[in-house]
Amino acid sequence: MAQDPDSNGTVVPPTEAAIVTSGNMTELELVLPDMGDSDLPEIAIFLVACAMRFHSDPDFVHEQLEWLVQAHDSEVDEGMRPDQLNSANDD
Repeated sequence: MAQDPDSNGTVVPPTEAAIVTSGNMTELELVLPDMGDSDLPEIAIFLVACAMRFHSDPDFVHEQLEWLVQAHDSEVDEGMRPDQLNSANDD
């Protein structure tokens, strides 16, 4: 995202999707491009699903964030990072 030089905000390009915070980071806003008759790409649909889950079940989101903090604190091995993967690892 580009920084607008005339404001303190950030500009989301018209062909991109984003979940942004507002209200001093107490609310979420979903920004979607105008796709006309085209379908949204899968990653944008994922953002929509995340935003919908947050608004319909904020307790679930808080539980997931708590789980993430606990996993980070206990240094759970989550496997290989994407940059460690290559075709030699395929079995």
